Amino acid sequence: MNTSATNRFGFMAVLMLVMAAFVAAPSQAQSGLTELGDDFIFFFDGPNVLIPEASAPIVADPLDPTSGNRVHKYDYGNWSENGYRFVRAAGLDMTQNVGASGGEGDTLYLKLLVDPANAGMPGVFLTMFDKTDDNPSNDGSADLMNRLHWPIPEALRNGQWHDLAIPLPPATVAGLDAAKAGNDIDGNPLATPLDDNAALWYYGGAWSVGGFGVWAPGECNGAACFGEFEWDAVYSLTVFFDNNTGGGPIYLDDVYIGGPGTDVSAASSAPEAMGAITVAADGAMNKVSWTHNDALGGYNVYTSEDPITSDDILNGGASLLGSVAYNAADFSVSHALEVPFETFAGSPLHYAVTSKSFFGVENPDISASTGSIANPDLPVAPFISILTDDEANTIFDNVAGGVLSDAGFPDTPPFMIDPSHWRDGDSPAPTGDGAAADISAMAKVAIDDYGFMYVYAEVADDVAGFPGANADGGGTWNFDSFEIFLGNYDVRDIGGSVLEGSPHSQYGRGAEADFQLRVALESDEAGNVLGIGIWAHADPAGATGSTAAGPVQGAGGVAAKTDTGYKFLVAIPLESVYDPSADEPLTLPAANDLKVIPFNLAINDKDAGGGREAQVNWSLNASAGAWNNPSKWQPTAIVGRALLTDTEDVEAALPVEFALEQNYPNPFNPTTSIAFTIPNATPVQLDVFNVLGQRVATLVNGQTMPAGQHTVSFDASDLTSGMYIYRLQAGTGFSQTRTMMLLK
Repeated sequence: MNTSATNRFGFMAVLMLVMAAFVAAPSQAQSGLTELGDDFIFFFDGPNVLIPEASAPIVADPLDPTSGNRVHKYDYGNWSENGYRFVRAAGLDMTQNVGASGGEGDTLYLKLLVDPANAGMPGVFLTMFDKTDDNPSNDGSADLMNRLHWPIPEALRNGQWHDLAIPLPPATVAGLDAAKAGNDIDGNPLATPLDDNAALWYYGGAWSVGGFGVWAPGECNGAACFGEFEWDAVYSLTVFFDNNTGGGPIYLDDVYIGGPGTDVSAASSAPEAMGAITVAADGAMNKVSWTHNDALGGYNVYTSEDPITSDDILNGGASLLGSVAYNAADFSVSHALEVPFETFAGSPLHYAVTSKSFFGVENPDISASTGSIANPDLPVAPFISILTDDEANTIFDNVAGGVLSDAGFPDTPPFMIDPSHWRDGDSPAPTGDGAAADISAMAKVAIDDYGFMYVYAEVADDVAGFPGANADGGGTWNFDSFEIFLGNYDVRDIGGSVLEGSPHSQYGRGAEADFQLRVALESDEAGNVLGIGIWAHADPAGATGSTAAGPVQGAGGVAAKTDTGYKFLVAIPLESVYDPSADEPLTLPAANDLKVIPFNLAINDKDAGGGREAQVNWSLNASAGAWNNPSKWQPTAIVGRALLTDTEDVEAALPVEFALEQNYPNPFNPTTSIAFTIPNATPVQLDVFNVLGQRVATLVNGQTMPAGQHTVSFDASDLTSGMYIYRLQAGTGFSQTRTMMLLK
């Protein structure tokens, strides 16, 4: 082992939205209802097609898998809530479903099966949330997301199905408290005592910066943040694991709101089978399209690396790509994906479309509705390189010496987190002009043979807000910070794939361990950077002693604020992330091989007072909840150097010619990325023109750029729809133009 390697180890000293009445005809359901009636179905053999989001897989009945009965499965996740979601910022009016006093509202009916792994666990609920303006603040001005909890009784956590009728509670805290005391809202005795199930409801307060709390009027960390539950703006009905203690899945079936005489027979009839579909390449995407059948209430679109059968639909052998309702403007789904490495490009992908009734009942017969396409134009995602000794020593010495530089990283495409390649996190991404300046990043990630992961990132952030010195790593998500997620396994070895990624819906351990790392600058009250914190956590408890973030022993880094945000360089010894008594370390592929791991990057953004205002994920698979659900991370390659060069331990080959790539996405609205390659350091000019030849934007203005591939983001928010021309001029005479289409 050389001296730098030795020093490196010495250095080691994160309800139906437009819910339509389930008896309504399609024409009525299209009328834009904003409130519930007396009888509404959420789920029988499938979710109502008009629910904007039903965020749980549909699986066979776990107690009778051959019966054909389909149920919703909610996997355990730390502090996770999934279910039937409406429009987050608007909600749905349910005032007519509740009364002022006990016994005056409708009833929630459902079948419930709770895995015994949840026995004894705190915070296992059916929970309703009201809308929020996604602007959390401790000054009382924010519309926070209030919660209504129904704790699942211990007697029901026995792995058996239970038929439940749960009367909805009175609409206010005062009304519910009175009902629990046996009175109506006016203090008169109730004619009928409160139902035992109804008595379990309680208003659980709102999420707020600084913590969670039980409802208390006028109190929210000293400000008036906790208000009445907004029954005129209900956001969701969910299964809520409000804990980090571990657990198992919860299953729901036959979920509806109604009364004793509600007729639900229409909700379980299957529709006719789906007809023919078309599968075709659409530039850098694949497109599945079909002709709408007026007798059908919706469609599910599936994809797989293997041919899809009806059995795959029934047993989860294919990935659900998307759902389309009967009243959609377009009956097609575009599949935007990136392959982990160029060796996967051009492999065939298979698609199938199923039909659904107006109540979400799916017909798995796909005998007439399958197709496949091999699209060589699918983009290749950035990947993680294995460093040569010289590269690793350069980066390590920079970290140890406080040199903030990306020197030593291989010249491979970086990870770009910007409007052209991001997904909303648990707080929404910014929109409109200035989104990229508010939150975006370029990151380089590499690993060496000694088990160190290195990350260099340049983050755009128009208002930097960092935690103070000696910050608690568990709370740094509420400030400007950068997150890294990875697994120690090849997804293909455990039932995943380069298309679907990891099959884990919660963090694994041992040979299938998943981890989160967080990097946050630390500053004083004046905003001066004092240092950098690097934390890790694993779920369930293990790698750092608990699920709360703990510092990574032996990690180091250097960071600084910039005119446009901040940047950092960190060295993370992965063996300090793993629990040596529980987890296997990440093993690297051979020089001529690669490993496909689950991976994600995310940025947290805090601008003003309060807490995090935005979070964006790099992964195209990610969405809200990706922080504790590895299945939402992207399959990403760790690539041996022999796959990049002819000889191990040399720099990656430089490009040999100038090239201007087609922008992606195209058409776009309003942002796109333009990539180009130059074989040597040279001045570069990149301009955008309208069809009249008038320059409308300059993206690179004559600056000298190093050899390699470069990617520039173009924001056309201020331009009108139409065709535009972009031109690259570089070197001693190279010039190339391409066209792109802006559609608003």
